Amino acid sequence: MDERRRVSGTCTSAAKKMELELLGMTASVLDATTSNIADLHALQDATHLLISIPPIPGVGDPLLSSHADLQTTLTSGNLQWLCYLSSTSVYGDCGGAWVDEE
Repeated sequence: MDERRRVSGTCTSAAKKMELELLGMTASVLDATTSNIADLHALQDATHLLISIPPIPGVGDPLLSSHADLQTTLTSGNLQWLCYLSSTSVYGDCGGAWVDEE
């Protein structure tokens, strides 16, 4: 079995892209409100995908608006596993209380 791994990711600035590339990753700058998901060529080769994009004020989840492009891009690729990671940190301090979407 081939144990080589290639890690690709997106970030929001050229400076962060350079940081990630210095760590050996392939990075693309992505503005989740205007970028075209289909332009992320690394998605065609990806076997595993972790999506962790915080909500944008006034927009919400930016991937919901690109859902069709993302689905088309992923179904024509090599995807085997997808994880959509959410974080309770987007809700602020709730003093230990349960948090839900309401």
